[in-house]
Amino acid sequence: MTSPKKIAISIEEVARLFSQHMPHGLDTGMCLDDIDADGKTRMHLPAQDFLAGDPAGQFFFPGVMFSLADSACGLAVFRSLGRFAPIATLDMRVDHLAPATMDADLIAVAECYRLTTPIAFARCELLSGPQRRLVAIAMGTFVLSSSSSDAFDINKFAKDHQS
Repeated sequence: MTSPKKIAISIEEVARLFSQHMPHGLDTGMCLDDIDADGKTRMHLPAQDFLAGDPAGQFFFPGVMFSLADSACGLAVFRSLGRFAPIATLDMRVDHLAPATMDADLIAVAECYRLTTPIAFARCELLSGPQRRLVAIAMGTFVLSSSSSDAFDINKFAKDHQS
């Protein structure tokens, strides 16, 4: 039995697939912004009533902040690797510095600051409000391979969902 031919997929394509086809990203409205030359990955999440964590709808729910930071850090890892590879979040710590107000998009700016053979380390700043003030800092570690034989095949997914 021969293995299926692997197709090359760019980091930009991984990001596009994430924003367009991953249910959680679609459901919450996460968007990848242009990838900048500074090596950082930028995402934003528009303020929407169902993402509020308080009855008055003034602040983002902390779980939404966690999810955006995790997604931005994961995409930063792919960018740092220069290719897609199965990853999983091992640990994600979010230090909340101030409430994230819903008067503007929630912005995530992430970078993978260290790669080792099995582990990637990423950092993300979450910015909120019209002044884009720093409201949280996230630090994540990701395992870079999977021992599962049922690991997600991005190449098949990309082929099946080409636009």
